[in-house]
Amino acid sequence: MFFLVSGIWYLVSRCGGSRVEKKFKLFDKKHWLAYFFIVIIVAALITSSRIAYHYYGEGTVPDSGEITAFDFLDQMPLEAPFYPTLESIWRIETFEDKLKYLYSIDPTAYVLPEQLDIHGFLRKDLTSDLRGGEPKILIFHTHSRETFIDSRKGEEEDTIVGVGNLLADILNTVYNIPVIHDTSRYDVVNGRERRDGSYERMALGVSEILRKHPSIEITIDLHRDGVPDHIRLVHDINGVSTARMMLFNGITCLNVNERPRPMPDLPNPHLYENLALSLQLQLAANEFFPGLMRRIYIKPYRYSLHLKPKSILVEVGANTNTVAEARNAMWPLAQILVSVLDGNE
Repeated sequence: MFFLVSGIWYLVSRCGGSRVEKKFKLFDKKHWLAYFFIVIIVAALITSSRIAYHYYGEGTVPDSGEITAFDFLDQMPLEAPFYPTLESIWRIETFEDKLKYLYSIDPTAYVLPEQLDIHGFLRKDLTSDLRGGEPKILIFHTHSRETFIDSRKGEEEDTIVGVGNLLADILNTVYNIPVIHDTSRYDVVNGRERRDGSYERMALGVSEILRKHPSIEITIDLHRDGVPDHIRLVHDINGVSTARMMLFNGITCLNVNERPRPMPDLPNPHLYENLALSLQLQLAANEFFPGLMRRIYIKPYRYSLHLKPKSILVEVGANTNTVAEARNAMWPLAQILVSVLDGNE
């Protein structure tokens, strides 16, 4: 703008100021420099305005140099904290975006970018008719002995099983959804804690429950995570200190020197549906309680997720959370589950 004004001033001064109308000739040779100056400035302004429109109106330029689209009203590139929802998931375009805002992949797991088919996951109809007299949801604990920082020794209510009791009660009494809560101790053998083999023992016990109750459509394996002592997984919801949660998926493929090693001895025919359900739950949680959920964690193996298409594994807080914080998380978890799964909602 400064140069444009300068050019116009130069032209006017060369034309004699107030005598412009009399002496100004459009193609007078003595004015060629001013004409040239103005043409260059105008061309530069037009070009810069188009560049500005590209940047602010149509997209942002990533490291690759390609322009990727985002909404005109949402001009800033993705910045943390960003919690994708059903309405904003379109902003997740690259595999790097998925890892930054939705997923955390353990180094031991081999995951191809196309396996995280977020748009395909969202097209999956995972709703159920959760009402009626027959049980529709099964809650269990592969690791029943998991406790919290202030758990009282020997008190089951202070373990992850007690947290599961509360979730079952909320789903049953508040949402009128019939629930079975399996409190079996699959990580205890002959009265002693024994984690190795717990998933195999769980599979036997839970499969028998599913056989007896074919109406069950959803299985929830409820855990609590283990973290270093200095880490606190807490989120404030309307002044209530609440344990952050994490959805957990097994991809049934090991990463060995950056090459896949499939695990045919651990088949999971429901892997796609498992991943789809985790994503739909994550987006719902981000909408209702942004910041409550950690990124979806992916490891090899299959864990308890092969039992049903609608199987989830949830980590509620960690060893550094209090019992109260873990219990507080069950209210939002129930709301998230119902919002995604209940076909009557």
